[in-house]
Amino acid sequence: MGDMRRQRQQRLARLAAALCVVAAGVVLNVPSSALAPRTSLLLVTLDTVRADRLGSYGFKAAQTPVLDRIAREGVRFADATTHAPITGPAHAAILTGRYPARFGIRDNAATPLPPEAVTMAEILKAAGYRTGGFIGAFILDRAYGFDQGFDVFDADFKGFDPRAKLNSERPAIDVVGRAVAWLRTLPEEAPFFAWIHLYDAHSPYTPPPPYDKVFKERPYDGEIAGVDRAIGSVVALLEERGQLDRTVVVAIGDHGEGLGEHGEDAHGVFLYDSVLRIPWVMRLPGGDRAGTVIGEQVRAIDLMPTVLDTLQVTIPQGLDGESVLGVVRGRSRLDPPPAYAETYYPKLHYGWSELRAVRVGDWKFIEAPRSELFNLRNDPGEKIDVIPRQAGLASRLGAELTGIAAAWSQMPARTAPTPDRETMERLRSLGYVGFGTPAAPGARGADPKDMISTLTAFTRLMGDATEDLRAGRRAAAAEKLGRALKINQRAYNVHVMLGDVYLESKKYEAALGEYEAAALLNPNSAAALLGAASTLLAQGKLDLASQRVDEAEKLEPLSYEAQFTRGRISERAGRNREALGYYQRAVEINPWDPRPRARLANIAVQLRLADVAAVQFNALLAMGYEPARTHFGLGWVAQSKGDLATAAREYRQALALDPGLTAARDALSRLEAKR
Repeated sequence: MGDMRRQRQQRLARLAAALCVVAAGVVLNVPSSALAPRTSLLLVTLDTVRADRLGSYGFKAAQTPVLDRIAREGVRFADATTHAPITGPAHAAILTGRYPARFGIRDNAATPLPPEAVTMAEILKAAGYRTGGFIGAFILDRAYGFDQGFDVFDADFKGFDPRAKLNSERPAIDVVGRAVAWLRTLPEEAPFFAWIHLYDAHSPYTPPPPYDKVFKERPYDGEIAGVDRAIGSVVALLEERGQLDRTVVVAIGDHGEGLGEHGEDAHGVFLYDSVLRIPWVMRLPGGDRAGTVIGEQVRAIDLMPTVLDTLQVTIPQGLDGESVLGVVRGRSRLDPPPAYAETYYPKLHYGWSELRAVRVGDWKFIEAPRSELFNLRNDPGEKIDVIPRQAGLASRLGAELTGIAAAWSQMPARTAPTPDRETMERLRSLGYVGFGTPAAPGARGADPKDMISTLTAFTRLMGDATEDLRAGRRAAAAEKLGRALKINQRAYNVHVMLGDVYLESKKYEAALGEYEAAALLNPNSAAALLGAASTLLAQGKLDLASQRVDEAEKLEPLSYEAQFTRGRISERAGRNREALGYYQRAVEINPWDPRPRARLANIAVQLRLADVAAVQFNALLAMGYEPARTHFGLGWVAQSKGDLATAAREYRQALALDPGLTAARDALSRLEAKR
């Protein structure tokens, strides 16, 4: 993520100028009634929630009383659609009112939202609102530009999870808890914009109690029930503070979930309504228009202008979306605009073809190597392709699609950086497991419809292999990864993953072979080079290991992992002072990975730098990393400073956590003998 961090630094440097533009373009044109706004905004984005899984949308088995109440006391959009079946691009559309393709955003944790994108938070901040964002998954973190305009942006995914080794998402109850705590700090009369992103309904489905038992056979619905309960706590707070009736409350999905329809278990590959149709419910101040159901198609890009219109804040020029507040007030549109959607996920992750779609009225056209046309009124399940009978209509809709996409087709391409090893591991922990070789420009690739059965097998193998690795079953993981590569030999990150397994199993030549294959498939990836460097280091080939790190740093100059690997090479060569410097730089670049800290602390002990060691041991203890050994290290720090009582206490704590830690037992025995 080195390139992303550098881009973020540049983006922050330009943020003040961007806000000045917003202020000049928006605040000066705000109606006088909105200069001191009284109406607040609560926006809840429901990640991976299908509309037809909520009670208000007709699902009788749902337990969604809070969302159903918002619909009952407000407005429900019965036919809302998203623009990409994947979290990052979908949220870019919601927060900017523009198609994500305009910004080159077509995947998660890749191309960030650029500083020139004007977000809803920036507009409302400039209009005098307190702004807070509370995020459920790292793919919407600061590195990807979603913090623009927020006074408070709570996206804490840097903690160390001893079980998964990563912390990529947070449960809804935690995210909402942070939002509630922030709202309590605000004066009751202060207008606010709170964005709460809830990721729980994303696979794997692990509902919280009691929904894990209630929905034992339907865990996806259990996740949604847990999300609904969490939303209830923030709605209750607004009622408690007398703010609910002067707050616009919006809950909108970012995309749906396949749940096996059209052969897709999750989302990202197809553009059928199972993943494009989203819930959108909106409670207006005072319960205005309560019980209204809008049957006309609306789009995620329409949310921002609609909300700004409701708040009486001027809508910026040049948006792709438009306010539908008039529709809510009962004014129908003679010619509703078409809805565009795309997915580049199959191309970017598997080397297959991208898909694009346009919806006009009841007709939906999906452009693919084998295009499809559906009449949604007669065929809502999109099972009957009518192109053979409606070729002329398909051609016209294809031209409409091309016309919409022409707005960004002439823009300079924004090359997304290859995810680094940590980002790939985090994405893999969230179920994103593809990452094929980057496709050549203009190459279309296979039709995803022809490949979906292989994807299902591939995804399940990868999920099982990940579980094997977490349980320490390396041989079983290697066997499954090998089978996955037989399905998709060009998935370079699977070669990296298999190389890591071989390295941990001390099968060094096999590891080097996998890293070499990964580097050939994706020459822009530093992960394969750094994996090879670690393998060569394990073989004692320090010069060759250094060469691989040099090559990796050319691709990713700010890689903390490169600094970490250089430190290990120097330490192996006996150059501890040099290693200390590399480890310190690795920690500065990425303070959330415990491995460089642990190495730095150990080197500091060897060099008898007690203060340096103390900082790292305390940080490691806060991260929950190997607490027994960390307490032992703190005991050494205390003893080296002459604080024998504290040293003895730390050694005892280490033994309480790990009675087999001989070093702590011996240190305590020597200390007690001395005392």
